[in-house]
This record gives sequence, structure tokens and C-alpha cells, in this order.
Amino acid sequence: MKKRFYLVLSLCLLSTMLFATGTNETNKTNGNQGETKQVQFTWMHHLQEKGKQAWVNTLVQNYEVEHPNVKINVELLPSDQYNTMLKTRIASGDAPMIFDLGNQLFSEFVDAGYCADVSDMKGMENYDAATIAQSTVDGKVYGVCIDKNAYCMFYNKDIFEKYGLSVPTTTSELTEVCKVLEANGITPIAAPFSELWCLRYYDMVLTDVQCCMDNENWFKEKMTQQVPFSEDQAFKDCAEIFYSYKPYWGKDPFGTKWNDAMNMVATGKAAMTLNGSWAIDGIMGINPDVRLGAFAFPTSKDSSGAVMIVKPGSSYCVYNNTKEPEVLAAAKDFFTYMSSKESATYFAQYAHGLTGSVIDSKVDIEALNDINAYKGDNLYVQANLVVFTPEFQNTLFETLTQYAMKNTFDVNAFCKELDTKYKALQ
Repeated sequence: MKKRFYLVLSLCLLSTMLFATGTNETNKTNGNQGETKQVQFTWMHHLQEKGKQAWVNTLVQNYEVEHPNVKINVELLPSDQYNTMLKTRIASGDAPMIFDLGNQLFSEFVDAGYCADVSDMKGMENYDAATIAQSTVDGKVYGVCIDKNAYCMFYNKDIFEKYGLSVPTTTSELTEVCKVLEANGITPIAAPFSELWCLRYYDMVLTDVQCCMDNENWFKEKMTQQVPFSEDQAFKDCAEIFYSYKPYWGKDPFGTKWNDAMNMVATGKAAMTLNGSWAIDGIMGINPDVRLGAFAFPTSKDSSGAVMIVKPGSSYCVYNNTKEPEVLAAAKDFFTYMSSKESATYFAQYAHGLTGSVIDSKVDIEALNDINAYKGDNLYVQANLVVFTPEFQNTLFETLTQYAMKNTFDVNAFCKELDTKYKALQ
């Protein structure tokens, strides 16, 4: 009995020694056919929706079956901690091999040498030129936008039908819809403004159409104060439209979180909420039976201002781990699978989202069909655009929050304060 106990204990200790090393280390194991190497690395992400997590897990499971010598550790972080934790992990020498970056951080990480060159990756032909350009610096590709995101209003179709409401295409029509909903005890718009990243989309859908669509240098002009906010009437109009819907944001918009907003729409307590197209998966994950629709947020008194905004999503990247070439090679190989049409098909099926890769896959999701119905002048595909850096972006939306919490909105004071703060950031 003691011999058997010591044998089991020895095997356990050996197993622990093999797998207890760091995330991105290579480990040696002896098999029947000689020495092989066990490679481990981490995929760190912040995808909170169940469908996207199913996509992640499916890719990892499929790949590990086909590559038994590779172990991929998946780490899920809260969205509001992701960027900080990613920088911390890289600085401490414990970088994940697979991660994603928004526009604001992509150039910074590429310049720092953190992103591996994946220009020679197979499957690039599956992506259109604008999507590839989003992750290209000086002619080299440092990432791939696995998905695209539409930024619009999502609404409960059953509530709209119950009260005989049509999809609004002008600001006045949206106001009338909100009045009818409020009169019937339904929160018109579930506004999750306790999370700054959510609030910014409510302003972005206005300014991207009215300020940026015909002026790709708008962000640069603001950061350099070439055209101050106080001299930009289009921006002032957008800010006032944003504030005009405050009566319809619900009882406590600045205490409402994104999960709360999704729950409200999914259960019929609220009729609408504004966010990116990942909201489809989030809301349907709460209530699979909800009839969810989508429409472009009206930005003017004319229906021509109802423009659907679509952008390539975050750039998924491989960490440039030159110290461990075998780990880097394994991560790049997995990254090729992540970027494949097979992966895109899983994404469409599980995450109910728009894919960066062009695939022939139909998903019976009303909200996606609504988004895809926008064509021509009513569709703004925004790719490879220089936008606000994190400092400038946070300053804008923190200031907007302060003014939005007031009982009245002084747009001129708001713009003057922004000009002062932007000058200080230069």
C-alpha cells in the first residue's frame, strides 16, 4: 500500500512540476515516440457576453484537440480593468500571448514593440482592405479585427408593437416615441451612465455623423485646437441633442450599469438602449426570446441624419515574445486559426455579431438584419481613422458627465471648459 501511495504521490509531483511553470514557458515531456515539448500561453480578453465566451472556448478546445502539445490558458477580465491589467502584465514580464487593443492603444503598443508582425499570416485575403488597414502600421500588419461593430439604438420590438410605435428617423420622431413610452410607464432609454465607456457612445453616434463623416481630420483639429469646440456649431448642436433626451434616460442613469440596461431591455422594463452590436449577444443571453431590433440613432431633424455607424472592432494581436520563439510560433499558429473563416462562422453563430472576415453565413437574428439593411448614404463605415487618444477622450466624456448631471445644460460653458482642458493636454 505504501509503495502504491508513493507512486501516486510521485506522479502528482511530476505533473505539478510540468504544468506549474509560468504561462508562456515551454515544458518538456517524454512520450512513447521520444521527446516532445509542451507549449503554454495565455489568451487574455474582456468579452463579457456568453456567446463571445462560447466562441473563445470553442476555438481553444478545437485547437488543443488538433495540437495536444499546446495548452492555451484563457483569462477573462472585467472591461474596466482590462487595459490597466494588460499594461501591468506586460511591464511585469508576464504578458499574455493573445490580446486585443482598441484604437487608442494600438499605435502605442506597436510603437513599443509589443505586437508581433503577422503580415505573412494565412487568411488575410478573407478581410477587406479597410479592415486590414485598421491594424497596419508602416506597411506591416500587427493585428486583425476579428469582428465589426455597429453603434446604434437597440429596441424591444414587442414594446414598440404594443404601443403602435414606428422606428424613428429624426430627432423629433425619437422624442415623440419617448413621450409615448413614458406615458405608459415604460422607461424609454436605459442609459448606463455609471460606466463612462457607455456614456461616450450616446455622444459618439451624434458627433461621428454630424462632425466626422465629412471631415476625417475632426479629431486632430480638436486635439490641436485648430478648431476649438467653442467655434464648432455642429458639435454644439450634437451636445444639445444629447442632453435633450435626459428626461427619458430613466430614474437613475448615473447609477445604472451596462448589465442593468441590458436586463431592462431584455425584460421589457425599458424599450431602448444605445451601444455597440455586442449588445445583441448580451441582451439575448439574458432573454433568448426577446425580439430585438436595431436602428440608427437620429442625429438631425431630417431623416438623412439617421446613419448606421459601423467600425472594425478591436485589433487582436500576438505578443512579440522574441525570448521564447517556440511559444511565439505556437501563438501565431493559433492566431491564424482565430482569423480563419471557420472561426468567423463560429463567431456569427455564437456571438450573434458582425464578422471582420467575409463569410457566407446567415444567422436568424432580427437586429443583425436591421443593421445590414442600411446601405448607401445611410451607412458610415469608419475605418483607419485617427481618433482621440485616451487622455483627450476621457477628458471629453468626464466633462460631459459633469454637465449632463446638472439640471440645465450650458453648452457654451461646456465647450469653453473643454477648450481650456484640451489646451492643457497639448
